[in-house]
Amino acid sequence: MAVQFTRRDPGRDSLADDTFQPPLPQRILDRHGARVLHPSTAVVAAGWAPPRPTVYRSASLLIPEDVLRDGELLAVINRVLAEAGLQLVLPPPLARLGEDLLPYLDYLDQLPRAVALRVRPGAPPTEVDSWTALQRLRAAASGEQPMLPPTVVERITVEHLLVSTVAISGTPGSWEGSGLTVNDSYVRARTGNRIPVALAARPPHRRPGSEIPGRRPVVAVLDSGIGPHPWYGIPNDTTPPPTGGFLAVLPGLQQAILAQEEYQANWQPTQFLMDYWDAPVTSEPLIGDVDTDTGHGTFIAGVIRQVAADATVLAVRVTHSDGVIYEGDVLLALWRIAAQVRLAQHNGDAGQLVDIVSLSLGYYDESPAPGGYTAHLANVIGRLIHHGVLVVAAAGNDSTTRRFYPAAFAGLPVVVGGGPPVLSVGALNPNGSKALFSNDGSWVHYWATGAAVVSTYPVDVRGSEAPDHELTGPGVPHRRAGLDPDDFSCGFAVWDGTSFAAPLAAAHLADALLTDAATDPSLSLAATDRQVMVERATAAWKTIG
Repeated sequence: MAVQFTRRDPGRDSLADDTFQPPLPQRILDRHGARVLHPSTAVVAAGWAPPRPTVYRSASLLIPEDVLRDGELLAVINRVLAEAGLQLVLPPPLARLGEDLLPYLDYLDQLPRAVALRVRPGAPPTEVDSWTALQRLRAAASGEQPMLPPTVVERITVEHLLVSTVAISGTPGSWEGSGLTVNDSYVRARTGNRIPVALAARPPHRRPGSEIPGRRPVVAVLDSGIGPHPWYGIPNDTTPPPTGGFLAVLPGLQQAILAQEEYQANWQPTQFLMDYWDAPVTSEPLIGDVDTDTGHGTFIAGVIRQVAADATVLAVRVTHSDGVIYEGDVLLALWRIAAQVRLAQHNGDAGQLVDIVSLSLGYYDESPAPGGYTAHLANVIGRLIHHGVLVVAAAGNDSTTRRFYPAAFAGLPVVVGGGPPVLSVGALNPNGSKALFSNDGSWVHYWATGAAVVSTYPVDVRGSEAPDHELTGPGVPHRRAGLDPDDFSCGFAVWDGTSFAAPLAAAHLADALLTDAATDPSLSLAATDRQVMVERATAAWKTIG
């Protein structure tokens, strides 16, 4: 599979795409309590620039933990919101989201929390809309005698609805079932651009731990979780991944994500991520179509396994089976990983380090200028980079130059915390040309194969689609049939998207970490010092480039 760097060429940007926003069906928005921000109808506080299109959850705001703990500030915020007939519904304390977070509470003091909005008791009927509520808070922070400190309100944002980078856009199409397509060359079946394939290959050889210099590099994959597959020693969705195997999970973090979603579900439509299992979920149980992102995380794990078999994939489930991700869940997971790395460096515990974070997800921000983005994702990614963690992000599949975050953080100094910048990854076709669906621009620095990729897929996924012909019964000695497009019991599939280009780049980084450690003892993966982690991250970044 091909990989390559590209020069930073501002000429690849286009202002014509500033208003681009891929369409999401209303039923997807309704399912997750979200709406599209339309610049032509959006209310705007005085002194703030008109927004660009984005998608956000209509009944929640992202508010940092330290603001929520300030009783005086909260009282003023609720007083401002009361003018619109609204009030905040405080989330449960972090300690109540599960024991997993207890060792990291001091580090999570600025974690942005998804805080629900509701109609204030006794208020007249009113619309619950977090964008409008945010504009009221911004207005209260302006003028000669502001009610709220501007520095506080600047840290309060809407909660964006992120999407995975597997749906291919560029021209109108349908979201669920057939998928969005830029043209017919990436469509192989009625159920989307993935089909089952047979692979006559053994699992890539994985060396024993005793042969690894220092330790195995860890790649955290924030995606749809894991499913059963023989490559990973997982026979079904009740057997956890074996200790010391290629896949690892964080059950405590998954519990915290679920607890956060259960709180939100009291105030807005919310789907639950029950655990780390990428179960064969369908949004249409009476039809039985396999959801667009079922198997997505397992497929990504297989991409990494093919290139960096000696690494460990830490699978964290944040993506719903329909490809939707809540920004609050992503922030909780990233902050939790950053806290774990920081504590491991402090305690000298190399076994708790994370080396790379791979993100096949993102959104288009409402800020009109590059660098004017909301700071929540930038803040935590900057913290990861500061601790020496490499961050890889998919560029998106919408055939646009509009900046897609977090990939578009690449090269922006605000998120460069002493280590290499975010590695933004576009998709190549198998012949090395740029895939027609891939986003592009000066902010896309790395390209990797992301079309017609073959990788692992959960063996328990069988959808309702049937072969176009099937022969059974008397007189037929053996069952004969056409290809069943959504029976993945073979365990492998072919798929397209920058979703798979990003983990390919992450795998090359993991392999580079091992190579550099073997040739330069100062870059040993056993070292836990922050500065050493930054140096070996920088060396790996240069090695693949």
